[in-house]
Amino acid sequence: MIKRIFADTKRCNGCRICELRCSFEHDRVFGTKLARIRIMMNEEKGEYKPNTCRLCYKCIKACPENAISKNEKTGAIKIGHELCTGCGKCVEACPFNVMFLHPIKEKAITCDLCEGDPQCVKYCPEKVLFYTTSQEFKKLTAK
Repeated sequence: MIKRIFADTKRCNGCRICELRCSFEHDRVFGTKLARIRIMMNEEKGEYKPNTCRLCYKCIKACPENAISKNEKTGAIKIGHELCTGCGKCVEACPFNVMFLHPIKEKAITCDLCEGDPQCVKYCPEKVLFYTTSQEFKKLTAK
């Protein structure tokens, strides 16, 4: 069964450490605009919500260059940056707003699960993030 990142949103305080760790892991700089995970704010509720790839794979179908595929080991989205033209079709196709164009490289980026060791999960100080299956996540948060 494929694992992905889930969030217990009741715990999130909006610190953005997950975003900073993600950008450092991938680009060696601390910058929230470079993160593959994004903290969204629900203004009405005053709540923060981590947002990351849900592995729906709609971006794969949308890519006219066949630059996006599924990592067979992790199930994560894999982007072949040598093929990506930065057209943005994958960004438009993403129903969860988690596919972006890198602001400097102008190539598609989204969560790649850090090859099965997601750094955002590892470094979240509030233990908001979980790298697990949907069944396990339901068990973990059914308290």
